[in-house]
Amino acid sequence: MSIHSRPRVAIVTNIIPHYRADFYRRILARDDFDCHVFCQEAIPGANIGTADHMFPGRVTILNVVSAANERIAWQALPYSRISTNFDMCFIYGNPRVVSSVLLSWVLRALRMPVVIWGQAHTAGASLISEQIRLAWWRAFSNVFVYTDAEVQYLRERGFAQQLILGMNNGLDQTMLDVAGAKWTCARLIEWRRQEGLEQNVILLSCARLVGKNRFDLVIDALPALLEVDPTLTWCVLGDGPERKQLEGRAKQRRVAHAIRWKGPLYDEDDLAPWFMSSTLLVHPGAIGLPLLHAFGYGLPVVTHDDRSQQMPEIAALRDGTSGVLFRQGDVGSLVETLLGILRAPAVRSRLSEAALRTAREEFNTAVMAERFSQMVHTICERERSTTNA
Repeated sequence: MSIHSRPRVAIVTNIIPHYRADFYRRILARDDFDCHVFCQEAIPGANIGTADHMFPGRVTILNVVSAANERIAWQALPYSRISTNFDMCFIYGNPRVVSSVLLSWVLRALRMPVVIWGQAHTAGASLISEQIRLAWWRAFSNVFVYTDAEVQYLRERGFAQQLILGMNNGLDQTMLDVAGAKWTCARLIEWRRQEGLEQNVILLSCARLVGKNRFDLVIDALPALLEVDPTLTWCVLGDGPERKQLEGRAKQRRVAHAIRWKGPLYDEDDLAPWFMSSTLLVHPGAIGLPLLHAFGYGLPVVTHDDRSQQMPEIAALRDGTSGVLFRQGDVGSLVETLLGILRAPAVRSRLSEAALRTAREEFNTAVMAERFSQMVHTICERERSTTNA
């Protein structure tokens, strides 16, 4: 098929999450290709803020039905419109959305370039589900994954001929910089006074209170940490079904006085002072975008060392450079790691500088948009070369 001078790109995905609004703003505003997004307004059973309303005329909202406790979905896709009005299609690479699998095969039969877009490996996913997903992906020539590390992951699993590009998933760093700039030193001092944290060393966590995040390990580490520094306070931004259990564990361990359960915060201006006043972000479970959120404020991250049980964003953390890894599930290792950083201001400063540099230069929505553009133009060049051959 011939490619238009201004390629028309369809994106078929589940939702436009709010944290990706800047990425979509960037690719929808480009004048070298024309994008249109087909997505749902929400994911049933999930509490994720969406941003499709921010792009009137550039998004088509799809009806969706789901089954098996929301584990299988079918979107009412306009197959004819997508196949005739676009030059290529990026498709969300989760086979649980059965309609997307069918769409990919229909477009392949029509010789339209298809780009499978998703996570090559997800912490906690079963081996069988990953094998099914990658078996589907192998049938297609173009794959767009979350990080450069995932490109290598696929190469090692037989993706020898495909065009694979990592987008280096991240957040809107400009938004974080703007939010941070509002918090002057004097304002932060006053904020800490109001929060009763003037003299405290703050360890921060920002995630849902669910079992997979292993916040119980932080509670078990606190007695040893408080023996060394009684001013230490663990501040937790987030809520979830594990909260009561975690609070009970904190009482049993006699560390409840050193924990602040702040609940969920959504506005970046409210989140900024917590990140800017903290010494480290600690996340004992599989970490995803909270890693880049912390890096965006120059906050080093401590998380576990089993990269096979991490989310793709772990690729942004270089152990000993922008964060530090401890032995997975080992409370003693967690204590040792945290104390090693807390006792070394020069090390913290070096980690902080590298973390901020990583977020500003390598993993953010601006980089993602450029990688997306690179994928589009590489496919266009290849298709035009094939047509002219």
